Amino acid sequence: MASSDSCLITPHPTPSPTPSLSPSTPTPLLRPTETPPEDEDNHEATLRYHFRGWALSERSRETASWAWPFEYDIQKDEQRRWVCRACIRKRNPCPGNFDSDGIQNAYNHLFSEHGTRAPFSKTKGTAEKKADFLSVKATGQKSIVEALKLDLHNPREQAIANTVIKRFDRDHFQRLLMNWIVARNHSFSIAEENELREIFDYLNPLVSVRDVNLTHTTMKEKATSAFKQHKQKVVEVLRKAPGLIHISFDGWISGNRHALYGVCWFFRDENNKPCKVTIGVPELSVSHTGTNIAAEILDVIEPYQIQDKIGYFTLDNAENNEYCYGDNWWRAGLRWQD
Repeated sequence: MASSDSCLITPHPTPSPTPSLSPSTPTPLLRPTETPPEDEDNHEATLRYHFRGWALSERSRETASWAWPFEYDIQKDEQRRWVCRACIRKRNPCPGNFDSDGIQNAYNHLFSEHGTRAPFSKTKGTAEKKADFLSVKATGQKSIVEALKLDLHNPREQAIANTVIKRFDRDHFQRLLMNWIVARNHSFSIAEENELREIFDYLNPLVSVRDVNLTHTTMKEKATSAFKQHKQKVVEVLRKAPGLIHISFDGWISGNRHALYGVCWFFRDENNKPCKVTIGVPELSVSHTGTNIAAEILDVIEPYQIQDKIGYFTLDNAENNEYCYGDNWWRAGLRWQD
């Protein structure tokens, strides 16, 4: 058997199994069966062997995820991991285990290694989504000629096919999709939803034929790249603004427990038109003291070179906002006035 060190898994892309040809009728979710106490003792002994120095977690587990009943929740110091029960019961020499924050890796493992699908309306792992999508492509994908029922031996219809094919712009399609997701604040993973992709295929089969659909990771990379690409344009607009730039920010805890601060600026452009823009959403991963908040906000402000044009700050009455000034504001050349 492998030691605990060799069994700690670094997440990596999970190979998708051969997709079923009937994704509309997925395998029912298999619940872990009740285990006799003596067998459970043996399983926990196996768990201890693989993960020496670890203990069952003392903290309450994340019950919102459907994957938790399929795991052992273990901890060591500040680390917490998900260990696959099925692997332990099968005495797998290197049981599946992942950081407790990386639940997508657990979904992929359950589907790829044990054939366990997400229950209806619950979040699927990327491996299951990919398998379903490939299955749909294998059974239902049509070329543009088949979809439009064109006869390529007819010169007119041949010309129509060629025109439709040439007019499809891969980059423009992906840019439109990215703009919609960002503008409407959708999750990046919505680009992987089968129902949305079926709409795209209905409107134009070339979306699948040319494989231009985007994954959530590619969508994130494209959005980040677009932000960096257009950042200098924003700097120029702010530089030409005739008056002061007023700033507002506030904290928020996202659904996946990230502490974020939305930073918004209000100003008049060179044509005196009132404008507002969300300039950054920094994450505060340390204590929410006024000094730490100020440091994050200033990291957003400084690259835009507007220190000499800052007007008013508008904050709520949270106590830590009262101390959100001091050395950090002096660093930026700002002066705070009540």
